[in-house]
Formats: sequence, structure tokens, C-alpha cells
Amino acid sequence: MGTLSWTLLLLAWVATGATAVVLLLHRRGHREGSWLLIGAVLGPLVVPIALERAARTGRRLERRVARAADPAPARDDRLCVLVGVDGSPESEQAVRDAARLVAPAVGRLLLVTVVDPDVTEARDGGEEQRRRARELLEESARALSATAATVETEVVAGQPGPCLLQLAEDEDVDLVVVGRRGRGLSRTVLGSAATTLSSRAGRPVLLAAPPGARP
Repeated sequence: MGTLSWTLLLLAWVATGATAVVLLLHRRGHREGSWLLIGAVLGPLVVPIALERAARTGRRLERRVARAADPAPARDDRLCVLVGVDGSPESEQAVRDAARLVAPAVGRLLLVTVVDPDVTEARDGGEEQRRRARELLEESARALSATAATVETEVVAGQPGPCLLQLAEDEDVDLVVVGRRGRGLSRTVLGSAATTLSSRAGRPVLLAAPPGARP
């Protein structure tokens, strides 16, 4: 086998592994750059590893009460609203929309951010990612300081769309508010939490556009 053949074989090996990582892992929230290196080295052998990782469900890492409201009345018909937070302009608009449109009728606001599913395997146990996630949620909670609702924050590890969908079901929320597009790579590569929620959620979903897109 000549040099050209070996070169083409090596390129095919690397491309197969990298493509598997992008399609099977990056789109499901595994965004650590080390996965691309692993894919390039293992080539097609990375496929079963990627499939196993991709099949893992989201994990709820921590929840905090940012602000507790006054005791609710005996018959509380107020809404429970979940707001997806990722630091993007659309996400910030989602928080503002929740405060402006539905806060008067809300008894409980749940602010959720989703981190990399591999966060607990980081050298520091994922503490740095968790710290950034907490700061992001705390900033969003401060933007809701004028509301009378109980504000809770939660950090979840996994793929944003499915994680928010499952949490909405588990918490039996009345409304989900998310940005139309989130932070990071393009919707084609990572998938869209907004698309997942609007097409699969069994409850109302409010999609917030970026402020500049408004007339």
C-alpha cells in the first residue's frame, strides 16, 4: 500500500471518529474539546463509546431557593413557570418576558441552566462549571426581584432540550419559557432546545426572541 493510500486511510479514520463525536455527542451536550481528540485517535472505534454516552439521561445536580415568597393561600391557583437560562440574549429576554407577562400570576418560578453532561468527570469534579452556572442563575434571579413568586434555581447536566422537557414533566409546570435560540454552536450542530420543547412538550411554551429582533 502506497503513501497516498495510507494518507487517505488515515484521513478517513480521523474523519469517521470526528464525525461520530459531532453527531452523537456534541449535539447531545458533550462539548468538551477532548472528545474530538478521542474521536480522531479512535476513529470508528469511538462509535460504541459515543452511543453509550449519548444514551445517558440528564442528571439533576443541585437546586437552591433564591427567594421564598410569602406563604401561599389555602387554595393556590397561581402558576408554576420554568425558565431556561443559558446566558444568551434570547435567554435574558426569556427571563424578562417571564417577569413582564406572567409574573403577576406566578406562584413559583424555576430557573434552570443545563451544563455539559461530562461535568462530574472533570478534574475538579465540575466545580468550575457549577460555579459559573450558579452565578448565571443568581443573576437571572436578581432580575426577578420584583416578583412576588418563590424563585428556585436548578443546575442540570445533559442535553438542554430533553433535560428541560423532562424537568417540566417532573415538576408539572404550567408554562415553559425559553429563548428562541441559545448560546454556543449553530442549531444545525447542537440542536435546538426551543424546537424540542415546542414540538414535544405537553404544555404551553413561550419562545423569546432577541431584543434586537423586535419591531
